[in-house]
Amino acid sequence: MFEGIINGLFHALEGWNLLLIIFGTFLGIVFGSMPGLTATMGLALLVPFTFGMEPAAGLIMLAGIYVGAMYADAIPAILINTPGTPAAIATTFDGFPLAQKGMAQQALVTAAFASFIGSIIANIVLATLAEPLAELSLKFGPPEYFWLGIFGLTIISVLSSGSLLKGYLTGFIGLILSAVGMASLSGDARLTFGFPELQSGISLAGALIGFFCLPEILSTIIGKGQDNYTGEKIRPSLKILFTTIFDLVKMPFLLIRSSLIGLVVGIAPGAGGNIASMVSYSEATRWDKNPEEFGKGTIRGVAASEAANSAMAPGSLIPLLTLGIPGSPPAAIILGALMLHGMQPGVDLFATYGGITYTFMMGLFVAAFAILIFGSLGSFLFSLLINIPAKSLAPVILLMTVLGSYAIRNNLLDVWVMLLFGGIGFFLNKLSYHPAPLVLGFILGPYIEEGLVQSTMIGGAKGSVLVYMISSPISIVLIGLCVITALWPILFRRRVLKNQNAEDQKASHGTVNADVVMGIITLCLTGIVAWSIVDLSFYGVLFVNFCVYCTAILGITIIFKGFFAPKKIHIFYNVAEQNRVIVGFFIIAGFILSIQLIGFLISSVTFIFLMKSYLNKEKMNSKNALLSVFQSILISTIAYYLFANILYVPLPIGILFNT
Repeated sequence: MFEGIINGLFHALEGWNLLLIIFGTFLGIVFGSMPGLTATMGLALLVPFTFGMEPAAGLIMLAGIYVGAMYADAIPAILINTPGTPAAIATTFDGFPLAQKGMAQQALVTAAFASFIGSIIANIVLATLAEPLAELSLKFGPPEYFWLGIFGLTIISVLSSGSLLKGYLTGFIGLILSAVGMASLSGDARLTFGFPELQSGISLAGALIGFFCLPEILSTIIGKGQDNYTGEKIRPSLKILFTTIFDLVKMPFLLIRSSLIGLVVGIAPGAGGNIASMVSYSEATRWDKNPEEFGKGTIRGVAASEAANSAMAPGSLIPLLTLGIPGSPPAAIILGALMLHGMQPGVDLFATYGGITYTFMMGLFVAAFAILIFGSLGSFLFSLLINIPAKSLAPVILLMTVLGSYAIRNNLLDVWVMLLFGGIGFFLNKLSYHPAPLVLGFILGPYIEEGLVQSTMIGGAKGSVLVYMISSPISIVLIGLCVITALWPILFRRRVLKNQNAEDQKASHGTVNADVVMGIITLCLTGIVAWSIVDLSFYGVLFVNFCVYCTAILGITIIFKGFFAPKKIHIFYNVAEQNRVIVGFFIIAGFILSIQLIGFLISSVTFIFLMKSYLNKEKMNSKNALLSVFQSILISTIAYYLFANILYVPLPIGILFNT
């Protein structure tokens, strides 16, 4: 084994192979840094190009793409509060506040270094302990996945810096939203309301972009975006680079713990980086000496999320290489690449194709160093982007959010969903309800439902559902972790009350009782959901009923809380602000509608020009208008060429031109 590792490392460092790793890593960073584009998409697009290469060369280029994309989703998360993938949600919690403080370079360097450490640790484990650890993945059945999902849901106790009740309420709303579409086991169509496009569910990319990015764009439109994007003036330097790395070196336990969490979660097939990064962030908050700093801008939060996210990637390859079970969607693409080259995962992969396999593993190892170099040097350039005024950056960001939402499934309905969720996220923030628990519930919903329904089926056949769900050692451990995580805020009630009092003081003056409004909206939502599922099968409504009952109870409780402890807030401070929000929604909706009518290219040129003119109307003259026209044409053309001709995304040509 060790001989194979050494030979694989030397092979990966050969001139041509090293260039392929560097090139692949660069491509991965490009894909990962663009909202909506994922490692899965990048790998899927480039797999055909590897067919004509030597197997080792093709696989190590894919390794670079995979590692690069897993790191790069932190870039938009930090700079514009938009997680490139679900795995970067936790990175936004501290990454974006750091950028607002003028510490974007520190956040970017932290992401690169933590990704490097996470990838290195996980790759060492992959190369040395792959086969024994693969046996662990086989022990995960329906009950284990159910409890893993519930454990992820209990992390809401950490994400809710103020009221736990508010956090769990929005989390269960996210669970309900995750049920939209065809039930995976029963085949029932749920909550589609006559839209066949929703049978495949709500686009996760659209939801993420809507909840996290669009509220910031709307803030820019209503006149508060300058501070949201630029914060303090950023001056990147080598001193900041080395100081940040030195600070990170002094927290080895955080980095090692986060890496191991990502590795273990990655081994469980299908769990993914979204769970890994959330769990890691939760544990970092739990054991930190100053947990109140999390969510306000600390490199420890970014490090915890990114180390776990990057460690997840090699972890997901352990069951793939040893058992042929892909642990993540990108791993499934790599499985296809292996089979294209005639390589069947399993014991024979190491026995017959050991040289190629170990070269691939070491390619992942070398790619981690490429991430450190690219990320560290790129921090100088990336961090300067945030110095661009928000009014100039907002139209481009919005264009990319529309493209990112559309590109996943080539469906304009996903763009409308993005707009809807953006509005929901904006008003949730206005009501002092953070969207992070909702997104977490949305992500975890499929894991919880599949585990619940399968456990009910199998447990019922065995005589007892309850016994089946709590009988395995892994289930018992996960149940224990759920209890500890859920009770943690109660055990440390002083800290929770401190945060709650701060929130109460912050939201004690205004005109709207936010809790009562949110409670009423929740009861209306649960009523509509309950009415729409009355004719579905038992297994089709099992999970939804569970979510509806829990959400309704939480909604009633939050209403009583609002009546007996009234805390009023301002949604809009004046009519002018309200009108600007309405204008903002109409601008974005008009852009989406025009894409449907006249196609992407003409619409994007027109939209960018109009939005730039609206946001900079006090500076608009003939010279600036001409410059805006040129910029609009240039940006739109580049975006169109990239997506249509390189990424092969069929952009709409418009109903009026579709003859």
